Amino acid sequence: MKGTRFLLARYAVALLAVGSGLLLTLLLQPLLEPTIFLLFFAAVAVSACYGGMEAGLLATALSTLAVSYFFLEPVFSLFVASLDSMVRLGLFVLVTIFISLLNSELRTAKQYLQVSEARFRRLVDSNIIGVIVVKMDGAIAEANDAFLGMVGYSQQDLLAGRVRWRDMIPPEYIEANDRAIPSVSFANAELTTKGVCQPFESEYIRKDHTHVPILLSSALLENNPDYIISFVLDLSERKRLELALCKSEERYRTFLEQSSEGIWCIELEVPISPECPEDEQIQHFYQYVYLAECNNVMAQMYGYSGAEEMIGARLEDFLVSSDPDNIAYLRSFIRSNYRLIDAESHKIDQQGNSKYFLNNLVGIVEKGLLVRAWGTQRDITERKQAEQQCKQLLEREQIARAEAEAANRIKDEFLATLSHELRTPLNTIMGWTQLLRNRNLDQTTTGRALETIERNTKSLTQLIEDILDVSRIIRGTLHLNIHQVKLVPLVEAAINTVRPAAQGKEISIKSRFNPEVGVIMGDANRLQQVVWNLLSNAVKFTPKGGRVDVQLQRIQSYVQIRVSDTGEGIAAEFLSHVFERFRQADSSKTRSHGGLGLGLAIVRHLVELHGGTVSAESPGIGQGATFIVNLPMKAVDVETNTAEELSSSVDAQEANNYLPNLDDLRVLIVDDEADGRHLLTTILRQYGTQVIAAASASEALLALQEFKPHVLVSDIDMPQEDGYTLIRQVRALPTDQGGRIPAVALTADARAEDRTQALLAGFQLHVPKPVNAGELAAVIANLTGRT
Repeated sequence: MKGTRFLLARYAVALLAVGSGLLLTLLLQPLLEPTIFLLFFAAVAVSACYGGMEAGLLATALSTLAVSYFFLEPVFSLFVASLDSMVRLGLFVLVTIFISLLNSELRTAKQYLQVSEARFRRLVDSNIIGVIVVKMDGAIAEANDAFLGMVGYSQQDLLAGRVRWRDMIPPEYIEANDRAIPSVSFANAELTTKGVCQPFESEYIRKDHTHVPILLSSALLENNPDYIISFVLDLSERKRLELALCKSEERYRTFLEQSSEGIWCIELEVPISPECPEDEQIQHFYQYVYLAECNNVMAQMYGYSGAEEMIGARLEDFLVSSDPDNIAYLRSFIRSNYRLIDAESHKIDQQGNSKYFLNNLVGIVEKGLLVRAWGTQRDITERKQAEQQCKQLLEREQIARAEAEAANRIKDEFLATLSHELRTPLNTIMGWTQLLRNRNLDQTTTGRALETIERNTKSLTQLIEDILDVSRIIRGTLHLNIHQVKLVPLVEAAINTVRPAAQGKEISIKSRFNPEVGVIMGDANRLQQVVWNLLSNAVKFTPKGGRVDVQLQRIQSYVQIRVSDTGEGIAAEFLSHVFERFRQADSSKTRSHGGLGLGLAIVRHLVELHGGTVSAESPGIGQGATFIVNLPMKAVDVETNTAEELSSSVDAQEANNYLPNLDDLRVLIVDDEADGRHLLTTILRQYGTQVIAAASASEALLALQEFKPHVLVSDIDMPQEDGYTLIRQVRALPTDQGGRIPAVALTADARAEDRTQALLAGFQLHVPKPVNAGELAAVIANLTGRT
């Protein structure tokens, strides 16, 4: 409504002005004859000045009509006859349009200036920001209440001239102000050169002499360069917040450094949505996660000296992706909505050591994306190691208990089996003996009874011999009587011994002998016992109609005896225990075969006494088994052992003919006991060897370089460095320095595991103490190929 009224007023003024100009021109026509348009120019100017361009154009149109009608020939007609009048009238229109345009621009500029001034005044009076108009000399010409309140002065102080801006600047800020606002001492200021100065921080001294921090920006007034308008922002609240933030940051840093736990922050270079699949998130973590912040405690947990060395590390550097536990850890983090408490993780430090940590962490989600995670961690490596040690101790204790229980069970089973194996033939012997005492049997039955008694007596004798052999093996008193032995007749004799039992089960025995086998040195009776035990086992475990194959052949420097059958076979899990004492694959009361489970243990010991090896092979249950004996081709004869002489026909003189030829053979003896060294030295020198003895591993290594021995005989249990350590050091030497020297472990440790450990360490043979002189010589001769 107000706009419509103003619009009508503009046009009314135009009508009034033109009307007034027409009346005055009519009244003063004689005086204005030469310049009849003069008052109409004024009417157009007034209309345009008041009403703008539209009112000026209206006044122009009305003035043109009035002049044309009242003052140009023909009068009282809008038709203009003369060219001169038309030109004058056209010039009038152009000039009045130009006047209207100028007045309109002037009016618009005036209105804009009024609006701008009103806005500025509104800004000043609103007291949102301090505004001052100052002089170069320091006087303040004008200031709003915001500024006066800021510095603690009133309008009365301002009018009285007690407020001067230069006097309010503290000494430490004068230089900064002079660089921005010109002064007597610094004329080339930013305000002088640019007309404005960028905002800068300063301080003003309040009326109560306290300081107020401010942000100051100034500009020269264009129409009066002696005056400056400045905008002043109070920074007190911001400074207070900055101080609080600084103190908070200081407390945070102190907490980080004083904390006993590792504190860290990881950032994602590319944030990810929690809605993504787990595997995609985990892959994203390893691609884009890096360590953005941590304290020194955490850095030291990973082997760094300070946090600055670790910051920037990638996730893969300390949380290896190849560990399934770490992947499970990240899955738990995702599934818990990025919040884990007391979660264990396995990480790797700078040196590659495994570390275990207890973590608390929380992920930060912004705008629906995971951007970072904060966490703490505590090193629990020692605790985990202790737990693992306890677990290992428990496992070892359980294993030891199981082994003890198994050994106890084996003992009980052995005693039960022994009782059965003794009582069975005794029952037969006792029964037939009682019948024979009655003398009521015919000749055929009596012969059968005597044959049965003899067979069972031999069975008992063999049983007792096996038990005595095992006892001798355990006590280390089983010795050999060494002679020249032809293996072919020996194996044939063993086959003939078991042939009746094989024929009773319709088992065929096939033999194949290599004529190049020749003669070896050994104990004929003990070697026959080996073959007989293997053949007896083969016949025992082969079903009716089966087959047993015996092969005797030469393989390089060894003679090999192979006994194969088509019998029950050996289970894979029992194959490694087949040569252990008292072990049987089936020890139940329902077993199909008798025996004490000693024969194969005796076989292994006898073969090893001859410097050989024995092994077993089987594809599995029901697929038969093969036993392989390897004996050195060049065994040696030693002095006959009178304690167990098997053949009285062999006299001492004949035995001496087969003494081993150890002349000029260099042997290195290593034993920490002086008596032991002296005994071994004396024994071997009787066979013509050159012997040097060492009391420790270190002495042995020196002697190995200087003496250049052919054979090494070492004790195992020695102080500081034992025999295992010595042989490992020897095997690490080059061949030309003795790295491949034949070595014998001569030790009082006679268990199966001791033998295995010695062979794995690098010894060729394991000989338990006490050792017979002839056996030791035979072993050395076997290793060196002396006959």
